[in-house]
Amino acid sequence: MQVKGGPRLLITDREGALYLEHARIKVEDGRVVYRIEDDALGRHFNIPHVNLAVLFMGQGSSITQDAVRLLGEEGVHLAVTGSGGSPLHMGALTSYTATRHFREMLPVYLQAPRSLAAARVVMHDRAERMRKIGGAQAARHLGVRDPSRLSTLCRSFEERLAAVASVPELLGVEGQFSKSCYGYFAGASGLSNSGDFRREAGQGAAVHGGPTNPLRLINRLIDHGNYLCYGMAGAALWALGIPPHMSVFHGKTRAGGLVFDLADSFKDALVLPLAFASVRSRPEDDPEKAFRARLIAAFDDRKVLAEAIATVERMIAVPPDSADQGGEDA
Repeated sequence: MQVKGGPRLLITDREGALYLEHARIKVEDGRVVYRIEDDALGRHFNIPHVNLAVLFMGQGSSITQDAVRLLGEEGVHLAVTGSGGSPLHMGALTSYTATRHFREMLPVYLQAPRSLAAARVVMHDRAERMRKIGGAQAARHLGVRDPSRLSTLCRSFEERLAAVASVPELLGVEGQFSKSCYGYFAGASGLSNSGDFRREAGQGAAVHGGPTNPLRLINRLIDHGNYLCYGMAGAALWALGIPPHMSVFHGKTRAGGLVFDLADSFKDALVLPLAFASVRSRPEDDPEKAFRARLIAAFDDRKVLAEAIATVERMIAVPPDSADQGGEDA
């Protein structure tokens, strides 16, 4: 059954995301509102729950049962994320999604050749978005004038993808591409003339003002940006009625693996330019707050939910006879 006829707006027609920290979320006069804890004036602000796709609840936030119910009735995807930990994603069960996409995704998940073909789709979308979105973001936030090197990295990645014969081999090629992208943005930011950058996930507590190690800051922002991208990917899968654990290449037993699969198609193109641009922030800025605002704005500007759903459609559209017969389970 559907409550009140189900959501009034398609998820792709809404504002992308809202992120709240230290907020108390409740219902007031039929509206979902929030109050920031340190607001001495006690003001309440509306949450446009009819026109919202994802609500991220950061540290120090709470929500009432009535607010969860209203968000669920409108199909808002609730993601709880904090410092250094994996986010929780909560898609409401107050409305039931059609099963078409689930039924079409099932053989892609179960059949190794189709999993490999779907993984290639994700990686091709990743290369294309890095070329277009990552290049545009690098020009805007890092002052890069010549995108040819990034285009060359993407083209080389696509050429290597065409030759992979198994998911483990694809993951190896993916890892090399990721390292190349880190090096590219490290060089573009001026952080490293040689492009050296060591990715270290899980950098601990949030960074608020004051001097800090730029490598630690960038790693911290990449973590945070990835979590936000996982929320967007989770919302896309939930809207389509596809369980998030039906991974095609991030490990068949990894919880939420399909979220990581899908997020790979867009997250680096959005997150990396903004994270490395943090080294150019003014000393008085809160780098994490500025980064998060830019990233959430990019979700809307780049229509990330629609793009993620388009990637899923392409994954399930790969015909069985076009999938390699030598694929292996991840």
